[in-house]
Amino acid sequence: MAKATKHRYRLRTRRVVFFWLVLCGLGILILYRYVAPLPYRPLIWQEAQANHLSPYLVAAVIRVESSYRPDAVSDKGAVGLMQLIPSTAEWASLKADKKVLKKGELLDPATNIHLGSWYLSQLLKSYQGNEVLGLAAYNAGSRNVGSWLSRGLLTSSSQSATEVPFPETKNFVHRVLFLKTLYRALYGFLPLPRVSFRTPAR
Repeated sequence: MAKATKHRYRLRTRRVVFFWLVLCGLGILILYRYVAPLPYRPLIWQEAQANHLSPYLVAAVIRVESSYRPDAVSDKGAVGLMQLIPSTAEWASLKADKKVLKKGELLDPATNIHLGSWYLSQLLKSYQGNEVLGLAAYNAGSRNVGSWLSRGLLTSSSQSATEVPFPETKNFVHRVLFLKTLYRALYGFLPLPRVSFRTPAR
């Protein structure tokens, strides 16, 4: 009887372990597919490396801004994957590439990620790499961030989204930083995609 009891116990233990492995596997698949998908991975890595950015940060911005819909257009007129205002994108194109942005080009994933990553890198440089301030400026504009800094609502050393005084921007910064961490955890072990460092065709 003792041997039969041990055998049944081992079978039950194996079934429990198998069940939890399957459940964990399904949880990871759901994370990959729905919570933190990563389309356009080679483009993101290319532009992130070219602009000295974390690719996980760029991926997180795209996820929050457009949920990876290249044809997304906001009520305020922001366009594409990284939700660029056309006037900002035109300025970025002239500064980064010395080229005039053509109508409809912001809907092209390569162009949008190229200009959005360059613009994000410029914002981060202006705040000495501070991601909270750079992301706040990406969402609310540099003028608003400058106002918050001058009024003491933010400081140059702010490291938490909770310090951002405007709720919409606070939520944006919090979500991007959370997803950046999640993307690194999910995709950090994968081989790096091939990158060519070619700018998008115009």
